[in-house]
Amino acid sequence: MKIGIVLTDPVDWTAERFIRGLKLAGVEPITIRLERAVSSISEITCEGLSLFDLDGLLVRDLGGGGLESSVFRFDILLELERTGIPVINPPSAIQLAANKHLSYWRLRRSNLPFPKTCVTSDISEAIVFVERVGTAVAKPIFGYKGLGIELITMERLDRIGEVIRERGVIYLQEFIPHNGRDIRAFVVGGEVVGAIYRLAPEDGWISNLSQGGTPERCSLTGAQKDLAIRAAGALGTLYAGVDLIESNDETFVLEVNGTPSGYGVFAACRVDVTRMIINLLMKRVRG
Repeated sequence: MKIGIVLTDPVDWTAERFIRGLKLAGVEPITIRLERAVSSISEITCEGLSLFDLDGLLVRDLGGGGLESSVFRFDILLELERTGIPVINPPSAIQLAANKHLSYWRLRRSNLPFPKTCVTSDISEAIVFVERVGTAVAKPIFGYKGLGIELITMERLDRIGEVIRERGVIYLQEFIPHNGRDIRAFVVGGEVVGAIYRLAPEDGWISNLSQGGTPERCSLTGAQKDLAIRAAGALGTLYAGVDLIESNDETFVLEVNGTPSGYGVFAACRVDVTRMIINLLMKRVRG
């Protein structure tokens, strides 16, 4: 049996756990770096291996890069899935989760609570939005690991024009006061299997673990579990890291990550989600 793991960093905690978990399941994993893939008229190969020979594929991460290279990697996953190879997460779900604008509309159509949001290339419209909400968070539409995120306050309205010139568009989300923490709920197979608070560093407000945040065990309410499950389902993910944020008595969905790290929930809760994800894939391969 040939199970591939798409990754960019083989010593990443989650990638290592996927590799170890497959070996424990009696499968020799094949690591795949899609930046080295070649697509020809009749074949897709990576370092001499035909990807059509795989029995299943786990996607840890697709990496960064330009728009065209990202689209190319997604296309490869879609083509492999079309041939009948089980891919987890499904490529369409990864695409939706990676695109904050598209996923925003999918979550809104599912009637999930979401902070006020504005996406525009018009500087004046962006300024009006910030004036209305007071403080906004600017995020890259195709961002990850908390990179490129910044606060836009009334004193920093000049950044709006700069961001639009840099990116061509600005994604603005109302800043929700959160006492330096948000929630990452891990959903696998339609069930919340663990949740953590992500605590921002003392001198910061960004709580992503890759930006210095600290994981701490979190007990979700029934309503919060329902939000996380619905958000993961709205994007078609089989597993997901759903980011929630609390404000007074209300909880908002911030975004859904379709290729989340399992490190935080393991460190804080001793829950190894990689084993659960592998089980999901193996059931599909054998079924």
